[in-house]
Amino acid sequence: MSFDDEGVAAQRSVLVERGTFVGYLSSRESAAALGLPSSGAARADGWSRVPLVRMTNVSIQPGETDLEEMIASTDDGVLMDLNRSMSIDDRRLSFRFGCEIGWEIKRGRLGRLLKDCTFSGISPAFWARCDAVANRSSFRLYGIPSCNKGEPLQVAHIGHGTVPARFRDVAIGVR
Repeated sequence: MSFDDEGVAAQRSVLVERGTFVGYLSSRESAAALGLPSSGAARADGWSRVPLVRMTNVSIQPGETDLEEMIASTDDGVLMDLNRSMSIDDRRLSFRFGCEIGWEIKRGRLGRLLKDCTFSGISPAFWARCDAVANRSSFRLYGIPSCNKGEPLQVAHIGHGTVPARFRDVAIGVR
């Protein structure tokens, strides 16, 4: 069994279920303020650092849509892959992500190859625009060097499990 840096056992914590916020990632301190048990999310990058509430693995659970079906039902869009940069404000509200590669989608078909694709938005509005989530056959787990928390910045490796998802009316940039 694994434990966080406060000795709390690792566990699955559902944060959003079917579009509704249902839970928090927490440390012993933040959980006590909420009157809840700790979710075991306190991590530090070394013995001399204060543990912070941070994700270890945050995943988008698979939905029911086949990826090919999702592409076929998209008239105009971009399929993006391989996250390479992120910028999130201090309140974790507005964001911008950059991807290494993308493919244009026109009339339900993958088209030309794109590079340095970006998408940005305000988190609640962005997630409200999700109208399809691919099924388990498209699930992949990615490693990311850091969740970008701490002052000074602490480096703590994280993982994100994901499936392709479709979002309508999102600000994107492509080259």
